[in-house]
Amino acid sequence: MKIVIDGYDFWNMPAMKYWSFSASTPIEKRKSEAKRLVMSGDYYGSRKMDGIWSMLIKDSYGNFHLRSRTKGVDGSYVDKADWIPHICNELTMIPNGTVLIGEIYFPNNEGSRNVTSVLNCLKEKCLERQKCNEYLYFYIFDVLAYNGNNIMEKSFKERINNYLYYELLDVLQDNHIEVAEYKRGEELWNLYGEVIASGGEGIVITRMDASYQPDKRTAKLTLKIKKEIADTIDAFVDGNYKEPIKLYSGKELKSWKYWINQETEQKLPEGIYYNDYISKLPIIPVTKLYYYGWASAVSFSVMQNGQPVHLAWISGIADQLKQEIIANPQKWIGRVAELTAMQIEHINGEYSLRHGKIRCWRDDKHPKDCDFSQIKID
Repeated sequence: MKIVIDGYDFWNMPAMKYWSFSASTPIEKRKSEAKRLVMSGDYYGSRKMDGIWSMLIKDSYGNFHLRSRTKGVDGSYVDKADWIPHICNELTMIPNGTVLIGEIYFPNNEGSRNVTSVLNCLKEKCLERQKCNEYLYFYIFDVLAYNGNNIMEKSFKERINNYLYYELLDVLQDNHIEVAEYKRGEELWNLYGEVIASGGEGIVITRMDASYQPDKRTAKLTLKIKKEIADTIDAFVDGNYKEPIKLYSGKELKSWKYWINQETEQKLPEGIYYNDYISKLPIIPVTKLYYYGWASAVSFSVMQNGQPVHLAWISGIADQLKQEIIANPQKWIGRVAELTAMQIEHINGEYSLRHGKIRCWRDDKHPKDCDFSQIKID
């Protein structure tokens, strides 16, 4: 499938990627550098909604199409426009040949998992869930094509001021449509504080002179500034782990090397089997973790009154730990790590770290040093 506007295939265009600080950058340095960038006045920024990145296209014939950042199992993007007919109906006045970038989200139930749990349903089930609970909204923050013209090479400032605000704003005022409100300088930094104080995820800033660069992650061109806990937390591996997801759904299907026989569950030798797959042989692509029998996440705990209390599932871990937490757990149980996260959450009696990750291992510490008193709920 192709959707060509002004000679460019937008449907198969990889999304531009957000740049971020390295994991080793201290939190205080991240904060000071983020503030410096914001206060420079060189960036526009707006609130980041917690949903899923989406591209909505009204093609040259007036048909609507909606795709996410990632491809489906077959290596192509899935068109979900029929899953959000109320949004498409509210956008009928935008001209043909227009491409909008935004976030599909639930205003009263933010979170990407909440959105995907609905959009990944069959169409009728998705529509039924929205009717019974809450309808999805579209938060628009960029324009890549307008009225048949590709405007990706224009600056971000021009795309926002001349197209999103001037050409489109009047026809984007509807029930399930929201347009990003951009600020800069001190107003933008104040917005960040307001978003965090209200429990929001953070802001996204983009250099005003930036063109849209598909599939690139240029340093300091566009940056998500999220909430992070001020201090790190020492926690230990408690021996529990999560089983891996079975089916591979990434975008590298043609070159994927991990396959199994769907009928016998027998692993095929590592290799390229895409042509066999599309020829309808009974094989399916599986995740690397499933293929090797590794864990997808490892549990970390802290001590409270002499007893371990689960704190977080950490998935961004080295392959060695993914393998050995199953094959040789005693090597890891009790080992202490310094963790950081965007936020500590306490929901329904359970603690968790939002976007938790390992900062470093602390082999100089013992599990008894990982006291529950470190936990401070925002």
